Amino acid sequence: MLRKNNKKDTLDIEKVNEGVVLLNKMLKIMFVALIVAAVMLVTYIFKEWKIFKFIGVLLNTLSPLFIGIIIAWLFNPIVTFLTKHKMNRVAATIIVYTAFIALLTVLCVFSVPTLTKQINDFISMVPSLTTKLSSFIDKIFEIFEPVLDSNAADIKASLFSTIVDLGKQITVGLPSKVITIATSFVSGLGTFVIGLFIGLYMLFDFDNVSKVFLSILPVKAREDAGNLMNIANKTLFNYIQGILITMTLIFIENSIGFSLAGLKASILFAFFCGVTNAIPYVGPWIGGIPAAIVGFTQGVPTGIFVIISILVSQMLDNVIFTPLIQSKGLKLHPVTVIIALLVFGKFFGIIGMIIAAPCVAIIKTIFMYFNDKYELIKLNEEIEEEVEKKTSE
Repeated sequence: MLRKNNKKDTLDIEKVNEGVVLLNKMLKIMFVALIVAAVMLVTYIFKEWKIFKFIGVLLNTLSPLFIGIIIAWLFNPIVTFLTKHKMNRVAATIIVYTAFIALLTVLCVFSVPTLTKQINDFISMVPSLTTKLSSFIDKIFEIFEPVLDSNAADIKASLFSTIVDLGKQITVGLPSKVITIATSFVSGLGTFVIGLFIGLYMLFDFDNVSKVFLSILPVKAREDAGNLMNIANKTLFNYIQGILITMTLIFIENSIGFSLAGLKASILFAFFCGVTNAIPYVGPWIGGIPAAIVGFTQGVPTGIFVIISILVSQMLDNVIFTPLIQSKGLKLHPVTVIIALLVFGKFFGIIGMIIAAPCVAIIKTIFMYFNDKYELIKLNEEIEEEVEKKTSE
């Protein structure tokens, strides 16, 4: 009888432990949902109260400072590496800056005229693209006409109308957007140059810059702020470094692939694929679909080769680039990333989708740091360890 009671007690304990684990998982889901709801609410309030407009003006005013901080932050590891090899820090900074400005100049000289020409070529071929795409859709409807219902004609007419409207938006809107971007680029060139000089002076003594920042904070907050800066710095630097390298490699691979496929405006589409690759999960689709559509309007072989190029670049990204370059990623759950993409994309568009993962990673870093320090909530791993200990006893 005693043994039976012990077995029952053991079973009861196991059920209680399972219930605790399940409850904790539910609480974590509710906690994540609460954070997402809070972010959406705060973002909505900020938008309604036009706080984002004020922040935008503030960021625009302080943009040279932010540009300088970002440049100094990105180049500091290279300068530090050179100083460890018995090079003077000032000399190392000047060498790195000279190389950066030279590379930037070469890229502008060779890429800007090419991109400008390809944008003009793309705008000029939009009318023929819309005609070919409409013809392609018409043929598809003819093939499947026997199995389609009476609403097929309305659907086809709606698609044709959408294609025509999109073509008009591109031909009318894209040139004005290009002019706006070019004007902003010229007007922002002075800001960028000022930012370069700020970054240069910061790089001369980068360690003291962070110390000055920490000295502004209250004494009690300095230790936590310093620890968080170190953790976030390591996490974000590895991620941004990996993303920049991966974007460049995707751009180069697709430039070659699209050019060999005979795709018009190949450099433009490859550049778009490289930029959108920074968006987790959906980025390759956002970048690849327009290139594939234009490829098929030029001809079926061109479209197939464009798709092959996109698939090859993604295979290289998933099998080689990401494991080797981004092995020290943000370590975010896919569901968390998707929710972040939806929220940030809703309020900030494609830029929001690009910055979604790093922003959530910073929030996670801050939460994990204070959770480890003050034990705010128990995570699944900690509860599972306690369950194993109790069941083993």
